[in-house]
Amino acid sequence: MSITMNPGENKPAPIRLGDNIFDFDLHPSNDIAVTGMINGRIHCYRYGLEGHEQLWKTRVFKKSCRGVSFTPDGTQIYGVSRDKSIRLLDTETGQIIRIREETHESPINSLLVIDENRLATGDDQGVIKIWDSRKEEPVMTYTEHEDYIADMIYSSQHKTLLAVGGDGYLSTWDIRKPNVAAMSDQIEDELLSIQLVKNEKKAVVGTQDGILSLWSWGDWGDYNDRIIGHPNSIEAICKLDEDTICTGSSDGIIRLVSILPNEFHGALGDHGEDMPIENLKLSYDKKLLMSSGHDDKLQFWDVAHLFEAEEEATADLEDEEQDVSHDKDKEQETEDKEEPAEQDSDDGWGTDSDEEDNKKKRKKKQKKSKPEKKKSNKNTVFFAD
Repeated sequence: MSITMNPGENKPAPIRLGDNIFDFDLHPSNDIAVTGMINGRIHCYRYGLEGHEQLWKTRVFKKSCRGVSFTPDGTQIYGVSRDKSIRLLDTETGQIIRIREETHESPINSLLVIDENRLATGDDQGVIKIWDSRKEEPVMTYTEHEDYIADMIYSSQHKTLLAVGGDGYLSTWDIRKPNVAAMSDQIEDELLSIQLVKNEKKAVVGTQDGILSLWSWGDWGDYNDRIIGHPNSIEAICKLDEDTICTGSSDGIIRLVSILPNEFHGALGDHGEDMPIENLKLSYDKKLLMSSGHDDKLQFWDVAHLFEAEEEATADLEDEEQDVSHDKDKEQETEDKEEPAEQDSDDGWGTDSDEEDNKKKRKKKQKKSKPEKKKSNKNTVFFAD
């Protein structure tokens, strides 16, 4: 990503909810946002530059809704609650499709939709459960953590679930197996957020003390690197691309951070002092970053310029490569045309000998084939580089 901190003003006005937003999610292919509220309601909005339209709202849970997430195709919405239940809703109508009651012994704190059939839930006591929509009971239950599950992420490449929590551990799970795949050393800090970057070669974790710790895939004993600079806890991490993230901190500021090289590139947004940011999501078209916190608003931030700069840089690089390739071809053609004719040993005097004619023909054939071979070699080397 080519990072230029000149954010545009091409963004919608905030959506004011009038109550605390515990979680929100964005539709995978439309301008639709869904919010889980402290009062147990779920709200669904169509957002836009010209204004917002509330599609529906419904009281789903008896207690606070702590997590909401669209299914991969966007047709349904999962919600989890402090009342330990899981609800599945229809995106278009808000009607409840399926209810799972008393799914955990403790209140559910974290939700992750894995694919079209499976989801993971984590509770206040550190228990993680994997659910399959085709079965009634959980297909896996993991109990290694000793405190609340703060965040989870899934690697489809490795078929592995990663979880972080209040006990200071990072855990990894092959969701096809019942036992923990790997558990980190205990970090003397609460681990609050996690994302995978660098094509899933690195995991970046946000902590209560405001440190971003970097872990290498497969080496889960301890972190390999740390990024220091956040004055307060890092509640949320949103990946913009494989080298760039943005962080939501309890100081109310959204920061842009590049990973390896580790650098801060300024602020993308600010909820205001004493307004912690708890959730960050990137819209499906990569034009808007959305955030929520303690100010009861869903806020929008224009990030299209970041991706436009990247697209322009990629296009310029492709044009440059094509120009280089074209120049090389022209140089080769010039060499072919300018190659001098071979002089006869008899200073230009002819001969009637058939043997001499055959020799000349053989030499001409060799001269024609030689440049073609040379040209092919140059192109092969160029594209290999």
